[in-house]
This record gives sequence, structure tokens and C-alpha cells, in this order.
Amino acid sequence: MRHRQKLSAVLISLLLALSMLLSACSAQQIAAPDIPTEAVTTSLPEDTPYSIEYTYTSELITSYYHLYGSLLDDFVEIYITNNSDVTSSFLVETEIEGYTTISSDTVDIAPGERVEIRQNPRLIPESMEKLNSQRYANFFIRVSLLTEGEGDLLLSESKEILLYSRRDYTWVSGFDEQENHDLLAVYVTANDPAVEELLRRAANYTSSGQIWSGYGGHIEDDNGGVLDRLQAVWQAEKEYNLTYVSTWVSFTPEHSQRIRLPYEVLEQEGGNCIELVFLYAAAVEAMDMEAAIVLIPGHAYLAVRTDQENASYYFIETTLIGQADFYEALEYGNNSWEKDGPKVDAGEEYYGWVSIPEAREKGILPVPWR
Repeated sequence: MRHRQKLSAVLISLLLALSMLLSACSAQQIAAPDIPTEAVTTSLPEDTPYSIEYTYTSELITSYYHLYGSLLDDFVEIYITNNSDVTSSFLVETEIEGYTTISSDTVDIAPGERVEIRQNPRLIPESMEKLNSQRYANFFIRVSLLTEGEGDLLLSESKEILLYSRRDYTWVSGFDEQENHDLLAVYVTANDPAVEELLRRAANYTSSGQIWSGYGGHIEDDNGGVLDRLQAVWQAEKEYNLTYVSTWVSFTPEHSQRIRLPYEVLEQEGGNCIELVFLYAAAVEAMDMEAAIVLIPGHAYLAVRTDQENASYYFIETTLIGQADFYEALEYGNNSWEKDGPKVDAGEEYYGWVSIPEAREKGILPVPWR
């Protein structure tokens, strides 16, 4: 079910203005990385009956750090071989100095056995806040032999690695197009207190004066409850004086995209198309409804499912915030989908669909908000 009207003169002028903004996007592109790793075989004294090897990630994508060890490969893999004739205990510790907690494991290794240890030091939220641009940092690894409660240090090394800005959405080598697009869901932060505050304000604009969760068993929004909450979020966003900021948007392997999180969009009173979509999608997810991101060349807009049984959606052009009312943004979005939908369904190049619930099922969780 979609909300349709004839195009008004006001909306036609808005369409022309938006088209001009989209065509005048300023390029802010940076080269997209692979996620390279480095393999190291350590040199221990000849009389040491152990060998240690490790492979570490030399470039860390900060926005995805919470996905290392689950959706992405582990940050570091350590291999210890015990060539002695007795079972030996080892303490393995890794960290990125100044940016992560220390990850540690104690392992017992039988004679002749080779054991793999996987570790993913976790970024400290306060340190993540500082990563507004790419920085180099030191990765440390320490391995100690434990004997009678004391540690004999076998290995202590540091390697320089690159930390990407927390604002960088990057294409992951080895992932296909849909898998990379799905990673956009990390920026939909429904658990952010700033999004919760947005919904508190939105309650003032619903017919009941409340914000409620889910669809309540209604089919294709037959009671208007979905639309009522969506328009209320639009009204609440206007309290923040949000405006659309025209910047380059690209979701291809050749480029990385700089991203602001929803709370930053609210604080800075504006965002580009994808950032405004993230904010709205976060509010939708927080209300326990289903949102999707529609990707087209150089642009993105929002889709919101109307119930839990049918593939029916409302489409919203979020860049019209501050320029038009909700129903004009809805009409624009629905008309855009009439043109873009067949191309998305056909899988045409540079067109895409990111279902937030499906991304969550794949383990793509929101980036910790702060």
C-alpha cells in the first residue's frame, strides 16, 4: 500500500530543487581499502622448545570493529607449537596501544601439539570518539610461558597498523555487493539515547500522544498507525532544525564514504541523504518496525514496511526535511520507487536494497554509539 496524490505545484518545485542539489554533489571520496593482514614467524632462542607464529590485521575498519571475530575474520590469530616433552601453559595478550582493552587467553598445550588462539581486542568507546580521521597506532603482542605461577616472557613485539576513521564506510574485499551494502546497517543505531529522545519528542505529534512498538497485528497499516508515527518522527526532526547537506554519496568498491552517525546528525543539525536515512531508519527500528535503505546511483532514501505479513512499503525522501511536509516527502519517495523499484528488483548496477532486520539476522549489529 502506498500513499499517492497528484503532484502539487509546491512539490514540483521541490523536485526540481532536489534534482539540482543531487546533481551538484561535491566529491569527498577516499580510496577504498582491502583489509590486509601480515603473517609473522617469530625468532625465539635456539634452545627454546616452542615456536610462535601470528597473523594480524594491519588495517582496521573502525566502524566494523565490533564485527571482527564474527562476521569478519579475527583481528589476530596466534599459533603456538609445543616441541617440549611436557604440557606447557602460555599467557597470550594483545592490544592496540591507547585504543583497546587487553585481550588475554591462558592455554595449556600438550607435547607436540600446535594450538591456534584467536583474539579481538575491543576498542575503548572514548578512544573511538577521537578517530575522526585515519591514524597509525601500535599493535602489541606478548606471549609468556607460565611456570609455578610466574611468567617467563617469550615474545613481546609491536607492529604499526592503520586505524580507519570511525566515519569511514568502506568496501570489504572478499564480500559481494549485497554483503557490503548490508554493512550500512551498522550506522542505524536504534539504541542511541539521542534517537530515544527524538522519539520522546515525536510522541507529541501522534494522534494518541504516545509512541508504541510494532504493528499490533494490523495489515497494510489499515488503522494508519504506521503512518501516524512516521509523520510524528518527521515533525520531531523539524524541532532540531535539520537540513539536507549535499555531499557525494558512493557505495561502490572504488570509494569509501564518510558517515555521520544519527546522534551527530541531530547535534550538527543536518546530514546528507544516507545520513538522514540512517537517522530515520534508527527511529523506525526503535519502534520495532521494519526499515530498508533504497540505494540508487549517488543517492539513498528510506522504505518502511507497512505490516509483518506483506511486502508493502512506504517510501520517504528524507532529504526534503526542512523543505517540505511529511506527505510531500512520502509522495516523492513513492514516485521515486515507481521508477527505481524495477531496477532494484532486476539487480541493476549501483541499485540496491538493504533490509535492516535481515542485516541484524546476519549478525550486523549497530556500532556502539559512543
